[in-house]
Amino acid sequence: MDAATEMQRMQALHDKAVLLQEGGQPAVLLPEFRFKAAGRDETMNLLLVPQAHSGYATRLFFERQIGGRGNNWAQHYVAGKSWWAPSWKDVAATLSWTAMLCAHLRAVA
Repeated sequence: MDAATEMQRMQALHDKAVLLQEGGQPAVLLPEFRFKAAGRDETMNLLLVPQAHSGYATRLFFERQIGGRGNNWAQHYVAGKSWWAPSWKDVAATLSWTAMLCAHLRAVA
């Protein structure tokens, strides 16, 4: 996938999206991203890693755990910061980044 095109799509979804590099690969920081979790409105920083990371095809990292949502939360150090991620697999790296983000957010819906 072309990172520049994918990043344009991410910025259309969330104008504060920032392209970072993690281990020489693209990652997308989504500052103050708003989403629903457990029927509640949430706002927090998210980090989408659209390629293999820590044994998963792709990962979405959250700045904090969401109580009662997601399974087996684990803390990771990514892009110079500590993040949390639930165990949520099989989100393919072949998806567009926006579709990938939505698929990962289902873990906490």
